[in-house]
Amino acid sequence: MKITLMNERSFILGYTMHNKYELILRAAEKIIAAGGIQGLSMQLVATEAGVAAGTIYRYFKDKDQLILELRKDVLSQVASAILEDHQIGTIEQRFKRIWMKMYNYGKQPSPANLSYEQYANLPVINTQEIRQLEMQLFAPLQQLFEQGKAQGLIQPLHPRMLYALAMEPAMTMARTCRRGLIDYQPKDITFACDLCWRAILSPNTTTATI
Repeated sequence: MKITLMNERSFILGYTMHNKYELILRAAEKIIAAGGIQGLSMQLVATEAGVAAGTIYRYFKDKDQLILELRKDVLSQVASAILEDHQIGTIEQRFKRIWMKMYNYGKQPSPANLSYEQYANLPVINTQEIRQLEMQLFAPLQQLFEQGKAQGLIQPLHPRMLYALAMEPAMTMARTCRRGLIDYQPKDITFACDLCWRAILSPNTTTATI
């Protein structure tokens, strides 16, 4: 009985701590999305999250660490959303599915997307730790590129170059759509996706052989 009670308390304590951690992240995300990175303060985060100001410092050393952890969280969300069924189909089908999911995810005016623009390029965020996390989370995309290169379908370029050529346009188009600068038609998005795929194909590759 005593062991059972201890396990129950440990579970409740762990859940409560995780819940507060999530509340703090979501609060920071919402504040940045609404007022920009300059509007973020630990006191505002505490108020938005409904926790005591001192509670935040149990999870995050300072504002920089909070922003760093927020970026990690968003990267995990993106990877989970766009790579859920990355292994299904041919290389072309897998590439285009990921591309379309990246576009559809990025065009949503969610707090995650709106806040990410504010802090993604801060020097404190672009660390070796973040780069390693990106490689880990998006490893399936790199594997897709490597498989395509091994089969002679894709240009023998560095994965980051392939990403810049083929995937970043999806995020750029999603951002312009999210900001209301242009309303793309579905056929335009499909055409853009196909262009990005063709941009990294080996010169000797034809669509009939993919």
